[in-house]
Amino acid sequence: MDWVLLGKLVAIVLLVVGNAFFVGSEIALTSARRSRIKQLAGMGNKSAKIVQLLHNEPERFYSVTQIGITLVSLALGAIGMITIAQIIDPGFEKFFSHFGQSEELTRWAHTLSYAVAFLFISFLHVVGGELAPKVLAFHKAEPMSLSVAWTINALHTILKPLIWVMNRASNGLLWLFGQRDLTAQGEGHFSMTGDEIRTILSASEQEGVMDPQLTMMLRGVFDLDEHTARDAMVPRTELLALPITATVKSALKLFKDVRRARYPVFDGSPDNIVGVVAMKELLNHLGKDDQSVVEKPVTEIMLPPYFVPDTMQLSRLLKDFTSNRRQLAIVLDEYGGTAGLITLEDILEEIVGEYEDEFSPRHRHIKKEDRSHFIINGGVRVTELEPKLNFPFPTGDYVTLGGLVYNRLGRIPEIGDVVDLEGGRLEVLEMDNHRVTSVMFQDLGAAEGGEIHLPDDELNRNGSAPDQSAGEKQADMKQAGVKEAEADQAEAEQAEAEHAEAKPAPEKDTVATA
Repeated sequence: MDWVLLGKLVAIVLLVVGNAFFVGSEIALTSARRSRIKQLAGMGNKSAKIVQLLHNEPERFYSVTQIGITLVSLALGAIGMITIAQIIDPGFEKFFSHFGQSEELTRWAHTLSYAVAFLFISFLHVVGGELAPKVLAFHKAEPMSLSVAWTINALHTILKPLIWVMNRASNGLLWLFGQRDLTAQGEGHFSMTGDEIRTILSASEQEGVMDPQLTMMLRGVFDLDEHTARDAMVPRTELLALPITATVKSALKLFKDVRRARYPVFDGSPDNIVGVVAMKELLNHLGKDDQSVVEKPVTEIMLPPYFVPDTMQLSRLLKDFTSNRRQLAIVLDEYGGTAGLITLEDILEEIVGEYEDEFSPRHRHIKKEDRSHFIINGGVRVTELEPKLNFPFPTGDYVTLGGLVYNRLGRIPEIGDVVDLEGGRLEVLEMDNHRVTSVMFQDLGAAEGGEIHLPDDELNRNGSAPDQSAGEKQADMKQAGVKEAEADQAEAEQAEAEHAEAKPAPEKDTVATA
């Protein structure tokens, strides 16, 4: 047995394993989630702390892995080709000897043996030393990074003088090409922007890793920085307020008719809000002496109002609410007039979605007429319509669907006015003075193409709904968005009927609507 040849074969295997180690270490340390590593380090995992050190100083493991990969690859090429050629060369010489005995044939035999040896070593190097460890490290990034962290850090300590020289040489080369101070930016490569996090959330939701409801709430948290008080407020036209001359009795009548936790108090007009009546505070006074308290003016129990501009970010407003222990704020426009009001509940609904308690009647904001026609409340926000109807409504300097109509017409709308959109059409159905209260929306893609088959109660009852073909799969996306609107419609009809039976007629002298 040729022990020297056997030793070379063992060396080849070890060199492939060594290359796989350095390649896998680099991919694992690069792909490991910093949040997970930070969590493990906080739990006392010493290996995680080393990984954190390598993340904070990426030159440590990049230098070690690059030196290791380069040296191992060169050694594998030098030893591997000679060894494999030495093994297969006699066979090629014997094969070529069948064609004659000449130096030319012998040279061709040696050349072909070297070529085969090169292909074999290259295949072994690429598959065993590159591709396999990269795939494994990518899918097992955290466990592998914890396993190799100590070894990589120790090699950095051993090779520190060599690494120092090579880093200085590489920095000098970059300096010559005008790329300076790049080493100070290593930390930024591992941070993520809000858009990148949103992309990760979308990918996690599509792959089933995260629940859609959870990803929706997380997106809502990030969107708080992009939305303002104007986007989430109750507009002035829907504001329920008490005049300054109102008594506690009047406030109780309003509470009986429209149950709210707080009511603004105005002096003269809603542009002059002077206080806020909190029903908890009012009921607390009632417990003391019912007969005398009910005739008191609300000015004796109202709280001072809290004003915010309509341009304030919701994230900042949420912070102000929590730090100042506020629940309601009066939103002012650029001229100092009342634009509306916003509550803590309105901000939280931006995160968790719309919700109503057992005392709030459901309102039918979207009513489906047929496959392509919908009657929509003019006060619905445009951003809420896109996911429900799966239609790309244009955005601009407006919030509601009524604002979109105003923006496109450039004048006061009238009943019957039509606004053409790309792929859709809006028609004004109802107006309340100058406010758009009801709009008919037509999805032209569903009406003309015939490929979008939205759910239809009448078709389902008659059993005549068309079969879905392979080309109609896109309709499922729109169908899912509209199902929610139909469910809201059915529940709203039932809730409105119940509410109409139990609700007394409001007294006109009790409430002022701006």
